[in-house]
Amino acid sequence: MIGVLGGSFDPIHFGHIKLLNELTEYFNFKEIRLIPTYQSPAKKTFCASSTHRKNMASIIANSDANNFVVDETEIQRGGLSYTYDTLKNIKKDRNIDDICLIMGLDVFLTFESWYNYLEILQEVNIIVLNRSDFDFANIDSMGQEIISRVTKNRNDLLNNDKKHIFLYETAYIDISSTKIRDLISRGEKPIGLIPGPIWSYIKRNKLYTEIYD
Repeated sequence: MIGVLGGSFDPIHFGHIKLLNELTEYFNFKEIRLIPTYQSPAKKTFCASSTHRKNMASIIANSDANNFVVDETEIQRGGLSYTYDTLKNIKKDRNIDDICLIMGLDVFLTFESWYNYLEILQEVNIIVLNRSDFDFANIDSMGQEIISRVTKNRNDLLNNDKKHIFLYETAYIDISSTKIRDLISRGEKPIGLIPGPIWSYIKRNKLYTEIYD
């Protein structure tokens, strides 16, 4: 079984790394594929180019301290990407079938607006991560097709043919890409928030220094 996490990684930080390593240990993932977004359906804007964001994720994935793999599916496709299409491509092109899609609760609460979301429920398991400013109880207002799949039993993902939505409780980590970019734009160092090689890459490429000018 593998994990899949799509995101901006603008930049990737210790919050991502710590949590994904925790998930790997808990679910015994063979690998976790990091998929940098090229263009978001939610019209989110990025401060660093897709190449820089991919390169930073690759720096982390090349470490022996994790099982991360950078997947350039959406960057290579270019334009707008939908999660449904990306997952189908991973299954077909990488010959991977047992997939857990990872996302935060804030993102999951918009899931019913996603392209082909019902088909996604049929194709993959989903791991939803709690956020300090959101409550799992909000899921109760979502549709029955979602509620019927919700579980906190790890074995439902590991030993069940039906795809499930696993609610994963994790300790709050006060790190965000926005916080890191704000610090850098003010000329401050994001100490303890990103690995040294990422900070070196950001400085070398002069990223985030003028995003609010």
